[in-house]
Amino acid sequence: MDDILIFDDFLSIEQQDKIEKEIIVNTFFKWRSSYGGVFEKPNLSDLGDSRPLAFDAPKDGKIKIKDNKFWNQSRPGLMCGECYEVYSGWVWWSKNPNFQKTMCTPLSALNSPYDIQRIKTNFNLQEVIENKGSCYVPHVDIEKGGGWTGIYFVNESDGDTVIFNEKGNEPIRNNEEISVKKVIKNKRGRLVLFKQNLLHAGCPPINSKKRIVVNYNITL
Repeated sequence: MDDILIFDDFLSIEQQDKIEKEIIVNTFFKWRSSYGGVFEKPNLSDLGDSRPLAFDAPKDGKIKIKDNKFWNQSRPGLMCGECYEVYSGWVWWSKNPNFQKTMCTPLSALNSPYDIQRIKTNFNLQEVIENKGSCYVPHVDIEKGGGWTGIYFVNESDGDTVIFNEKGNEPIRNNEEISVKKVIKNKRGRLVLFKQNLLHAGCPPINSKKRIVVNYNITL
C-alpha cells in the first residue's frame, strides 16, 4: 500500500453539504495554542504520544525547509474542536448519533474496517497576503501510533496540506532541515490518507475566508 492515498469524487454534493452543515452546527471551536480538549485539560504527564509539538517546536520560526518552498510560522494558527478522543478515556463530546455518523462518512472511501484513535475538526481563519507561502508547525499527530492520518477537506479553500519526507517529531525538536514530499491541494470533498509517522502541516487560507478540515487518526 502506498504511504499517501488520495480519494476524490466518492461523496455526493448532498453528502458534502451535510458534513459541512453538521460541523458548523455541532462543533465547538476554540483557540488552541497548545492543547485544545473540550473536556478537562489532562496533565502533561498523562499525554504520552498526544503531547502537542507546540510545546517543543522552535519559537523563532526557524524550522528549516529545504529549497525554501515554504516558510514556517511556528504556531498552530487554528481553532480546534475535538470530536472523539481515546486518550484518558475521552469519548464523543457530541451525543448526537447523527453527528457521529456524519463525521465518519468520509472514511467510507476506505471500504475496509478501521479503528478510531482520534477525530477532530480544525478551523483556520483567513490570513493576510504577507503570510502567503507559509505553513504551520510540521508535526505528526500521534507518535509511534502505527496508524494512518487522514485529512478531509470540508470546504473549498486555498489552504493546502504539506506532507514531508521526514518521519516523527524528532527532526522538528532537533531543529533539523526537512524536505517536502507532496503538497495536497485543498479540494472540497477530498480525503487524503497517509502514514501516521510522516511529518505534515496545514497552510493558512489567503484568498478564502476559512479553511475547515476533519483530522482523522485511525488504524487499519
